[in-house]
Amino acid sequence: MNQQDPIRIVNVDDLPWEPHVMGNSIRKVLDTDPSVDSYVHYRFAPPGGAATKVRRLHLSISETFFFLSGSFNSWEFDSPEDVDGHVVRFRDGTFMDRVPYSVHGTGPDLGTPTGATFLMWTSGGGEFEADTQESIQIPFAGSMSRFNEPYTKPTVIDTTTLAWEDHPSRAGWQWRPISRDAAVTPRPVSEIFIPPAWQGGALSAPAQTRTFLFVRSGELAAQIDDRTVSLKEGTYLRWSPGTAIRLVSSSPIGARVLCVGHDLSAM
Repeated sequence: MNQQDPIRIVNVDDLPWEPHVMGNSIRKVLDTDPSVDSYVHYRFAPPGGAATKVRRLHLSISETFFFLSGSFNSWEFDSPEDVDGHVVRFRDGTFMDRVPYSVHGTGPDLGTPTGATFLMWTSGGGEFEADTQESIQIPFAGSMSRFNEPYTKPTVIDTTTLAWEDHPSRAGWQWRPISRDAAVTPRPVSEIFIPPAWQGGALSAPAQTRTFLFVRSGELAAQIDDRTVSLKEGTYLRWSPGTAIRLVSSSPIGARVLCVGHDLSAM
């Protein structure tokens, strides 16, 4: 993946687990974009907490998460002077968008019995979590560097509390907009339910690259250029403007899809 192809389609079951650069979590690399050195990961954080108390902030990179199963406790701080912080539990259906200068961490007492699986995508920076020039460790006591930018807090949304709405352009579909505010996340995020035995139509190309969908459950058949492919549970699909894609049909149980950067609107 040294050069990003116009289409990237892969299922998590077909990818190997590999170690992550931080902690004892593991990952499957769904996609990368060499133009900005960003990635999309399917990741598992195992049960149990960190060996020691740690907290950090990122200077320039945004990271966005959607939790698929289990739970994960995150230690959030208003500023470096806030040494107590507070714990936020991320679980199935939690959306979290973290912009630079958000102080966060973990500790030995913050593990969960199940661990968590989640999607994570970034604005760039490659393996920024291990880059000591980008990810700054914040001590709990003593002196530290001062920063010119204001400290931030992540956007955390429990999507299971959001109401389903009629899709804006697809009759019979249900739509759960998660984030449409450009001040919160630069790409809109939504969850879409496509009903059973739906018959298809063309898709509009996203306005930006680095937009994708992930099938959370069910299955879709799609025509991509001159081939028909199955988009089953766990499938990641990213496509670029100018790529011809048509959704052909949904399975007898329909499909539930997480969409980033688009809303599966018709042409």
